[in-house]
Amino acid sequence: MSSATALPALDNTMGALFLGVVLAMALWGVGSVQVYYYFNMYPKDELWIKILVIVVWVFDSVHQGLITHTCYTYLITNYGNPLFLMHVVKSLVVMVLFSGIICLLVQSFLVHRVWKLSHKNIFAVSFLMLLVLGEFISVVIYFAKAAVFTSFAQLPSIFNESRSINILGAASDIMIAFTLIFLLQRSRTGFSRSETIINRLILFTINTGLLTSLCALMSLIFVSLYPDAFIYISFFVCVSKLYSNTLYATLNARTSVGGVGQHTSSGTAASSFQMGRLGPSSANVNKTPVNVNTTVNRHTLDLISADTDHKVTLGVSSRLTPSDYDDNTEYDRKRGISQV
Repeated sequence: MSSATALPALDNTMGALFLGVVLAMALWGVGSVQVYYYFNMYPKDELWIKILVIVVWVFDSVHQGLITHTCYTYLITNYGNPLFLMHVVKSLVVMVLFSGIICLLVQSFLVHRVWKLSHKNIFAVSFLMLLVLGEFISVVIYFAKAAVFTSFAQLPSIFNESRSINILGAASDIMIAFTLIFLLQRSRTGFSRSETIINRLILFTINTGLLTSLCALMSLIFVSLYPDAFIYISFFVCVSKLYSNTLYATLNARTSVGGVGQHTSSGTAASSFQMGRLGPSSANVNKTPVNVNTTVNRHTLDLISADTDHKVTLGVSSRLTPSDYDDNTEYDRKRGISQV
């Protein structure tokens, strides 16, 4: 009992870590549901996208296992042992590397969208990739230095690397979101349908970019203000979860953001309408309705997925019989229209 009363207050250390792990577990569950939804709704997506989703989910699951092991080791295995709370559990350090890999994969996917939507603008993409790679390099340096630590008292020596990770992460998210919003604004056509889709895409881009950048900023703020507490860790363990959910939501939103037309696995919308034969009214002309079937490339949906190269096709089919064709040809001949 005396050892229990001698335990220091754990609210802003292990308590913060515990809350972060619980929230991360909830986000992992949300992501797992999104992965299930994705493979059911988009079975014809390109193979590399499916592999990316699987790899991100596997790494995210390993990440969740690492932080759960960390929390269990501190709070259960070494319960009532306050001296052990100063030791750095290796799973906590390895978690940083997996978080960096997940961020690299998802951010690279987002930059790939910019590459396609900007018509392969090498300057914009190079700038964004420098930010993304800079963040990942900071993660690798942090991991290499922290891997040999045995006590939390050694962590202040690599706080600069921790700040660099969060600064570059927030900067990458903000710049990617800003670039996508710029491309969306430039894609406006003035038509109400496309304007509605673009407005939804802008809101979606802001929301997804805001969550990850805000989480990175909160981790940066708390590691600067309270370096001896673990509040910043509670935000950091959730960053990779937000990135993985951003990837899943980006792919799954192709149905809901379009909002019009019939969804297909390739991300197009199909619609059809009928119109009568164009030309003066005549009792001798058979006004057979013509079915116009359009498969419209909602290029704005590429601003979400950018997974395939869609093309605009316009198919016109007519239910004209041979006699109808003869009547119409005779009508054109009398008007002096040459047949091509």
